[in-house]
Amino acid sequence: MPSPFLIIMKKEFRDSLKSRWLLSFAVTFFFLALGVPYIILRGGGVLPEDYPGMVVSTLVSLSVPLVPLIALAMSSTSVSGERETGTLEFLLAQPASKMEVFLGKYVGILVSITLAMILGYGTAELLVYSSNPVFALQFLYGLVYSMMLSGAAISLGFLVSVLSKGRVNAQGAGIFIWFLMVVIYDVGFLGVIAVVLDLSEYLVPMTLANPVELTRTISLMHMARSPLGGELGPVATYMSRTWGPDLTVTILSTTLGLWILIPLGISAIIFRKQDAR
Repeated sequence: MPSPFLIIMKKEFRDSLKSRWLLSFAVTFFFLALGVPYIILRGGGVLPEDYPGMVVSTLVSLSVPLVPLIALAMSSTSVSGERETGTLEFLLAQPASKMEVFLGKYVGILVSITLAMILGYGTAELLVYSSNPVFALQFLYGLVYSMMLSGAAISLGFLVSVLSKGRVNAQGAGIFIWFLMVVIYDVGFLGVIAVVLDLSEYLVPMTLANPVELTRTISLMHMARSPLGGELGPVATYMSRTWGPDLTVTILSTTLGLWILIPLGISAIIFRKQDAR
């Protein structure tokens, strides 16, 4: 007999697949990874051999903000929405512990978003980079980093969900966190520090404090060291000169992992102390 964890994970996975958010995300990710210029250039027979290196920075900048948007939109209502409809009370009445319910829901959403990224990102990868396995391998790293960002955003979404009283409040808070991380934080804070104030020593802690910037920076660093090339940007350049490329990648990857574990752990503790209503 399957464990309660697997049953709940499969339920959450099936529910997530029905979401229009997920379908839209997969299609959008496919066209971002494929690139409209690729379609035009390939159709005209003038596609440059170094096309992947020419668009890698643009691809990372465009695709990274989409990952936390879909993850926060779906996860922020996972607990609060089912508490509002009474489904959560039914789940907790089954022979399953609270942690099995909680982790089953988390993994179910994570697997569904990962599947959407693999289908959208991977299919485009096969079309564009199948003739050059080196380029395809490097873009796989970008997919892995996107999956880690998805895990971090889902953790934040679960924290919002266990703290919210209703679906509308939870989804609004989730979208606000996305707006804060992607729009306000990037343009308002890092832009001012890097360009106006020229206080480069603050770039590192402010990058580590934002999983979106973490993922963007580590992806660009990895691709810049690969045959794809691409520019590092001010944050990655400063960190590479200070600590060296290898140590910088280790610090960024570890911090991104902490962005997954810490919010998830806090939300799990809160969830264990709450009732189903």
